[in-house]
Amino acid sequence: MDEKTALEELQFIRKIVDEGKKSVVYNGKDYIFWGIIVIVGMMSTFIFHMNHLYFNYFLIWVVLIPIGWAYSIYNRRAHKIKYPSTYAGKLIAAVWGSAGVGMTIIGFIGTSLGTIKPMAISPILAIIMGSAYYISGKIVGVKWLSNMSFGWWLGGILLFY
Repeated sequence: MDEKTALEELQFIRKIVDEGKKSVVYNGKDYIFWGIIVIVGMMSTFIFHMNHLYFNYFLIWVVLIPIGWAYSIYNRRAHKIKYPSTYAGKLIAAVWGSAGVGMTIIGFIGTSLGTIKPMAISPILAIIMGSAYYISGKIVGVKWLSNMSFGWWLGGILLFY
């Protein structure tokens, strides 16, 4: 590899990181909104279970998840007009899109088939959320975003108890 090629590759990487930081700024509402949605779902399930208020907890998620997806679709369309698509933005969208699809499958299919116990959903989703935050933070070089993952992972571990 010659010096010119190495310099071009470094400039490309720097561009991706800079674009990614910008995408975090205007897509930050999605992080906050989904974080709130998942925390509300997890805490509701936990509180109802701990207070022996038993019903089909699946209904909590049937309400919350479509709200989250609708908001994400709306927010993506609203910002697509204002901000051009970047490589870093596409990577982040892939991370969160795949995490969201995975969590939706685990939450709806896994529980409805009885493969996953309802009380296992919250810790599993917290661990997936932590992974998505960690990867996103590393893509864009934003330390606080990566560090949020440790809270999600710790929460996931605690919810297993």
